[in-house]
Amino acid sequence: MNYFLLLLLIISWVFISYLYINYKRVQRELEILHKKDRTLEELNFLDLEKQIEEKTQSLKDIEIDIGNANHKLSKVYEERERVYDLIDHKRREVKNLQYDIDILNEDIEMQEFGIYKPRYKFASALVYKDTLHAIRVSQKQMIKTKTAVSFNNNWTVNGSKTEGKKMTNSNIKQILRSFNNECEVLINKVTYKNFDSIKNKIIKIYDDLNKLNKTQEIMLTSGYLGLKIEELHLAFEYARKKEEEKETLRLQREQEREEKALLQEIQAKRKIVDKDITHYRNLIQSLNDKMQNSDSDEQISSIKNEILDIEKKIIEKEREKEDLDYRGAHSSAGYVYIISNIGAFGEEVLKIGVTRRLDPIERIKELSSASVPFTYDVHALIFSYEAYGLESDLHNYFDKYRVNKVNSRKEFFKVPIDIIENKLKEYGDLTIDFNALAEAEEYRETLAIEKQMVN
Repeated sequence: MNYFLLLLLIISWVFISYLYINYKRVQRELEILHKKDRTLEELNFLDLEKQIEEKTQSLKDIEIDIGNANHKLSKVYEERERVYDLIDHKRREVKNLQYDIDILNEDIEMQEFGIYKPRYKFASALVYKDTLHAIRVSQKQMIKTKTAVSFNNNWTVNGSKTEGKKMTNSNIKQILRSFNNECEVLINKVTYKNFDSIKNKIIKIYDDLNKLNKTQEIMLTSGYLGLKIEELHLAFEYARKKEEEKETLRLQREQEREEKALLQEIQAKRKIVDKDITHYRNLIQSLNDKMQNSDSDEQISSIKNEILDIEKKIIEKEREKEDLDYRGAHSSAGYVYIISNIGAFGEEVLKIGVTRRLDPIERIKELSSASVPFTYDVHALIFSYEAYGLESDLHNYFDKYRVNKVNSRKEFFKVPIDIIENKLKEYGDLTIDFNALAEAEEYRETLAIEKQMVN
């Protein structure tokens, strides 16, 4: 298009130059004829006048051609300006599209995330909800008082100020409806990954709407934009707080299930112990009756020794019963377990947790349910009367090895097993049976099967 315009301009200029030269030539000829008219009286005046008329007409024709050429040239200039405006418009469209593509690329694939710094630090999701409601009420108040937009109140339509006011109110509703609807859609889908992208989109919508309505002198105010950004922060932090509270509630329920399971285990175990004690006491009574009816010193001595052995068993059972009562009464007693799942999480990733179960293996079996592809391997089971304190000490010591450095409730650590073993040696007062090797039987058999399938 640009090359065509340039060529057309050159041809027009050449044609005008040609006409201009002819115009000058005719003028010179007229001047010569006038001189002849003044100096040569013998000339035939009728012929001279005829020539003058012919030349004059020729000059008028040339002037008409020049006028037509100038008109065409002005059209070319107008077309050129229109094409330049179109090019500028397309460039702006390309720039806006590129900006949108950049934002979408951030949503689809982000190489690095910044650390989100909470603007609010409320204790509960309910406070976030109330504050979010207050922000939205403030937005409604700005709309009601017409401070959400700036506008010209002196517009007239066909000379009518009333019609101008109606038009202005209609445009205000339109810009607010567009901005609010687009912001609502964006805020509802905000996540940690796309927070900055959503914020930039809201600002871009704000700028675009203000540009589109500049002619009508209607602009969204920066104060209203600020409330939308506040709403974005609150909505995001409110959603995170709700998830955090859900996670806390889940852990509480899990702990309650653990406590319930423990009490059931204790009750079942106590019944067995009580049954054994009753059995041993009945057995002693039976032996005492037998001893009273016996006349043999040797038999009496044997019965006494048997009774002593049974009484020792009763003492052991009574101690076992006391331990059960202690476990039930003291919520801190339990087992700290260190387990791994190579097939699910890879090498050197270990879970350090605690359970109050009488049999900690039952808890580990639960963790090895359908949520993971392979069963966990046990590296250590450590009984402690202060099991939660021991677990906390180990978590703090291995904090830099955490897999999830944001959520401390996740108990996975990527740490070499020998570092775990060396740390456990510091607890000399505890009985620790440590196993450095992860058998990972199902995982290793799976690898062997896959190898056979390949071969």
